[in-house]
Amino acid sequence: MKFEWTEETIRFREDAAVRVQFDAAIAQHILPFLPENAHVCDAGCGLGFLSLALAPHCRRITAVDASSAALAVLARNAVRMGYDNIQIVQGDLFAQRPTPRYDAMVFCFFGHTKETLKAVRTQCKGRAILVKRDHIEHRFAAGNQPAQRLNFQTACQELTALHVPHTTQTFSLEMGQPFRSREEVARFFAIYGGSGAHSAMTQMEEVIKTGDLEFPYYFSARCALGLIVLDAGEIPDLP
Repeated sequence: MKFEWTEETIRFREDAAVRVQFDAAIAQHILPFLPENAHVCDAGCGLGFLSLALAPHCRRITAVDASSAALAVLARNAVRMGYDNIQIVQGDLFAQRPTPRYDAMVFCFFGHTKETLKAVRTQCKGRAILVKRDHIEHRFAAGNQPAQRLNFQTACQELTALHVPHTTQTFSLEMGQPFRSREEVARFFAIYGGSGAHSAMTQMEEVIKTGDLEFPYYFSARCALGLIVLDAGEIPDLP
């Protein structure tokens, strides 16, 4: 099922970005691999919180996503934060042919291995940094339900099979979800959580009270992540 940005899903993601700040933490792991004064593509940027975190450290960010609703959030936040070096592009990232090519590309929780490699070969003249989840369970589902997105270990195996040189790094971050009300908790798990009464009850029981007036409830999720670094010039012809 294809993910869709709605008013509700945007609100949940914005609240997590502002309160938990995991995009800024991910950016800190990416920055050492970016060239100085680089033009970087944030591929499949979504609401663009990673673009915002990278912008102060890069000459230019081109943030590409198919969703106009998501990009509207990025545009609003870029203006609010005073960043004038973020270029927003709506469309299919994999159909883009930028001139000149990007100095680097970042794929954070976005793209399957082969399509990512093909995009890097045609759009980038330097490094690509891929950030993947290093686990197979869905972050917010009870009962260890499988995550649908491609995970770090699978991506590494595919890169090895395709003879693509790469280096890796693993780390973990808190990537939980804050809530403004009990009604929001129920609605969130109706969208993202597991199915069935038992799953819903288990998830609700794991939500903690924070004592915070704006976000009185919080669901903690410590996530293992993997970072993959590869060079556009070392990608062989792909089958």
